[in-house]
Amino acid sequence: MSTSALEPATHAATVEIPDGVKISLQYSTVTVEGPLGKLSRDFSHTGLKLALEGNFLKVFSVNKGRRFKARVGTVAKLVRNMIEGVLHGYVAKLKIVYSHFPVTVKYDKHTGTVSIHNFMGEKSPRLFKIPFPNVDIQVSGQDITVMGLDKNEVTQVAAMFELATKIKDKDPRIYVDGIYVVEKGLWRK
Repeated sequence: MSTSALEPATHAATVEIPDGVKISLQYSTVTVEGPLGKLSRDFSHTGLKLALEGNFLKVFSVNKGRRFKARVGTVAKLVRNMIEGVLHGYVAKLKIVYSHFPVTVKYDKHTGTVSIHNFMGEKSPRLFKIPFPNVDIQVSGQDITVMGLDKNEVTQVAAMFELATKIKDKDPRIYVDGIYVVEKGLWRK
């Protein structure tokens, strides 16, 4: 199929740029700047075309099919999430739950390492590294707060906490120990 610029778009979505947000487009890389910071993302792998027209970012495809229609919607939603991130930020709140052994969580900001001590009475701590340097993690007692501008990064780190304390081969009605997401949403409304 030809993807020349003369063909009309078969699937299109429009993202409105609100006041206080600046979007720049270089090839297929979208950069969003707002009061809380700056996010950038490359969409060259999608096969879609992006264009800035005044106060709108247009995402369109010249190819037919439901896959391309779905890609257009996905890219438009990702850009909207970037706009919300630089305007308000995202937060995920987690709770440490235990009924058998008291669990402690420690986060070393310099190395980006999380250690979960005494989970299910284990002698050695469970360790994992946070791959995103722009995500802020705060541990206070039984509460963990994950904050950041990128929704994907914040929810991925929250999922890493849940997966690190997943219990296998035991009855989940009795062994409820773990770290669970209790709230997700915007950081500042």
